[in-house]
Amino acid sequence: MRRILRSLAPPRFLLWLACCLLLLGSAAPASAQITPRSEGAQLQLVDDPLYRGDLFYYRGDYYRAITQYELYLMRNPQPAQAAAVRLKIAWLYSQSDKLAASANELKKVRELVPATSRLALWARIYYGEVASRANQGRVAVRTYNELFDDCDGLAEEGARAKLADAVGPGDCVYLKSYAKLGLARHFASIHEFDASMKALRSLPEKSPLKVKAEALADHVEAIRIPRKRPVLAGALSIVPGLGHFYIEEYGAGIWAMAFNGAFIYAIVDSLASRKYGQATLITLVETIWYTGTIFGAVAGAHRFNRDARRIVQDGINKDLDTMQDQSPWPARFPIQDPALQLQWEWRF
Repeated sequence: MRRILRSLAPPRFLLWLACCLLLLGSAAPASAQITPRSEGAQLQLVDDPLYRGDLFYYRGDYYRAITQYELYLMRNPQPAQAAAVRLKIAWLYSQSDKLAASANELKKVRELVPATSRLALWARIYYGEVASRANQGRVAVRTYNELFDDCDGLAEEGARAKLADAVGPGDCVYLKSYAKLGLARHFASIHEFDASMKALRSLPEKSPLKVKAEALADHVEAIRIPRKRPVLAGALSIVPGLGHFYIEEYGAGIWAMAFNGAFIYAIVDSLASRKYGQATLITLVETIWYTGTIFGAVAGAHRFNRDARRIVQDGINKDLDTMQDQSPWPARFPIQDPALQLQWEWRF
C-alpha cells in the first residue's frame, strides 16, 4: 500500500507545479493588458502659438515663449495684433537682459502702429526703461520727457481722427505717471536722488499714484545719507589704522596698526644693531605696506559712500515696484480671450 502511495506522489507534485505555472501564465497577459490603458491625463494645448507662448511665459521659459510668438508673426496677422505680439517679445527680451534685441523689437512696434496708438506709447515707455538699463541715460531721459509732453496731444489727435486703439485721457494719466516713475528709477540708479524726488513730485495731479509718490519723496528727502571723506581717511592713515577706524573698518584698522608697528620696530631694531642691509630691505617692504594702508583707507571711504547710496537706491526701487502694476505682460494686452483654453483627454 505504501508503495502505491509513493508511486502516486510524483504525479501529484507535477500536477501542483503545472497549476502554478498556469496561474502565472494567466496573470501575465492580464497585467500586460492593463498597463497600456492607464496612460493617465494628457494635456493638449489649443493649436495657437499665442496661447502656447503665454504658457511658456508662465513657466518661466522665455525663449520658447518668444519662439511661439515668432511663429504667430509668420502668419502675417493684422498690424495691431503684430505690434502687440512684438511688444510681448520686447518685454521678454528685456526680462532676459537682451536689451539690444528688446530695443529692436520696440522700434518695430512703433513702425507698425500710429503714434496715437496705446501700443506705440507703451513701446516708448519700455524703450526708456531699456535705455536706462543699457546705461544710455540721455536717451532714457529724453524718451520719458517726450512721452510726458506728447501724450495729451496724441490723445486729442486720436479722438479727432476716431482712430482704433487710440490713447485716451485716462491712458495718458497712467502712461505719464509711468514716465515719471521711470525717470525716478533712472535717476536713483545713478544716485541723483534730488532729481529722482523731483520726478516723483511731478506726477499728474489726477494720478492715483500721486499720494504714494509724494510720500516716498518726503521719506527719501528726510534721509541723511552717511558719508566719509576720502581725503580725511587718507590723512588719518598717516598714523596707520586711524583711517580705517574713521571709515568704521575696525578689524582692518587693528591689523594695519599691528603690521605697520611690527615693521617699524623691525626697522629701528635693525638700525640699532647696525644691520643696514636688513633695515633697507624691511624699509622697502614697509613702504609698500604703509602706502597700501593709505590707499586702502581712501578706497574704503569711497566704498562706504557707494554702499550707503546703494541702500537708498534699493529702497527706492522696492517702493517703486510696489506702486507699479506688476501683472504679467501676457495679461495686459490679450489678443483674444485671456482665459487659457486647455483640453484634457483621458484614456483608459
